[in-house]
Amino acid sequence: MSKKAPIKLRILFDQDSDLLEKAFHAMSASLDAYIEGNEEEKEKKAHETIKIEKEQDALRSKMIERLFSKETMVFSRMDRLKIIEQMDKIVDECEIVVRKLLQFNPSIPLNIKEKLRIITKNNAFIGTELKLLIQTVFDDFSKTSPHIKQITDLRREIREIHWQLLEENYKINKNFLEFSYLRDLIKSLAKVADRGEEFADQIFSFICKYSL
Repeated sequence: MSKKAPIKLRILFDQDSDLLEKAFHAMSASLDAYIEGNEEEKEKKAHETIKIEKEQDALRSKMIERLFSKETMVFSRMDRLKIIEQMDKIVDECEIVVRKLLQFNPSIPLNIKEKLRIITKNNAFIGTELKLLIQTVFDDFSKTSPHIKQITDLRREIREIHWQLLEENYKINKNFLEFSYLRDLIKSLAKVADRGEEFADQIFSFICKYSL
């Protein structure tokens, strides 16, 4: 019997980008459930995010092994490794958020809820834009610009709301445990967006490098 041909590395990148998007969406759904006071759904989506992170870790190992094959791609082996590692770090940040959601859930003040919803929605959008960016960059550099811009814009809005929420938390939260929990959660959500933008910036630098 002939040996089954391995899955092309490009397809593995597509699979990784799908997992990345799913991690963002599951994390966002878990946070939405927390905001709405739905404990069961919050835990379900948090554990789904953790499961996705483990699946991505397994895929990451497979992709790194494949880097040493003779398969050629537009990026060098070293740059492909950088892309794989950055995608892994982004999903790790999503896991950190849901781990916090599984630890301690104080009630959220009303004037913080709406801004948290915006951050949640924007992070979900960033996940989709990252997937599209990854899947586009291997085919056509010229089509990546809208995705990079959208990720940058979404992250900028998250960063601005993040500062507003931290200020609100200082003003209204007199309970130290609740204050510190919300502060750390808000910062973790902003860090997810930061990682996404850093990755988009890295992809842009690769495009400049390989367009010469």
